[in-house]
Amino acid sequence: MEDNRIQNQIAIYMTNKKLCEFTDKLKPAPIEYYAHMHAQGEEQADGIRAYSCIGVVLQDYSNGTGDKTVRVTANLSPGFFPFVLSRMQNDLDRFDFTEDKIFGEPDEHGLSTVTKLSVKRASVGTDGKPRNYPWCVIVENGRAVKEKTATGGTHIKSGTYKKQRSVYVNINDLDFFNLVYRTTRFIESWELTYGPKLIRDARKLLSEQRAAAQQ
Repeated sequence: MEDNRIQNQIAIYMTNKKLCEFTDKLKPAPIEYYAHMHAQGEEQADGIRAYSCIGVVLQDYSNGTGDKTVRVTANLSPGFFPFVLSRMQNDLDRFDFTEDKIFGEPDEHGLSTVTKLSVKRASVGTDGKPRNYPWCVIVENGRAVKEKTATGGTHIKSGTYKKQRSVYVNINDLDFFNLVYRTTRFIESWELTYGPKLIRDARKLLSEQRAAAQQ
């Protein structure tokens, strides 16, 4: 039934105008790379390269809902959340993280998908006064030409980026802590759920391969 559809939402912050949501997009590593635990782009049996990540969704419905809602998405690595949590637990004053990604096959115009994500904290505003909502999460979606680097990676070709949508959400310390804390705990629970079986299966296969090699 539609009412019982499983949701992958981990944590959400919502006001009457904005929304910030973290979602479960975690994937286990293939058994050949069991110690990675999280998929990091290794080629799977079906030839597809999978990545384990936490989805980020921002929405702005200050101009209305439905077609008037602005929705943007991005992905963060699982390691981002315990890193931020550790910083927050040590009297964090400022924080500045930005990440740009380009991926997917080019469209008919030669443009691929781009996500730009920024997570920042500033306890004091430009006016010198303390900020009640010191955290700012910004996600921007657009298109650009994907260019290969000298090391075999890819990046956004200079001058080709075209912004499509952008949303920012300001969050206070307690609410942002709850978002990060809940997501970190979920990642830990996921690792304790999938990790043991992955390790046992890999160790068993490794033992079998060594035994066969000695015969």
